Amino acid sequence: MSVKIIRERPSGFRSVPVLEEPEVGHYPEFRDFLVKTFGLDEDPLGAPGLLAVNGRYYELIFVGRSGRDFPAAIEIAALVKGLEPMDTDEADRDLWELMEWLIEGVGGRWTIEALRATGKIYRVIPEGMV
Repeated sequence: MSVKIIRERPSGFRSVPVLEEPEVGHYPEFRDFLVKTFGLDEDPLGAPGLLAVNGRYYELIFVGRSGRDFPAAIEIAALVKGLEPMDTDEADRDLWELMEWLIEGVGGRWTIEALRATGKIYRVIPEGMV
């Protein structure tokens, strides 16, 4: 798995939305992992979380909603160089790796094996993964 947190947003890249989770608090352990990993309790209004996945970049935009714990939602965007087209197959594989990273980080009852089993049932595992 090649997911790394980065601190600086690379210049010359545009943001392309690829995934949204509107209810991060459905399972509180996911919110807790994101808060801890990206220091959201210390700086909730800071810059988006940045990740490098297989040499490509993604930003995690944490969304607040009135009356809800922060973050209430998360948007994931690919950072694509200049005006180049985004390779959607690569983005799908990167998102799968990001999901595995998230599951591994949350731990407990959440396992990569269960994620993969669910992915097989719903046929959402990108080609070449697992």
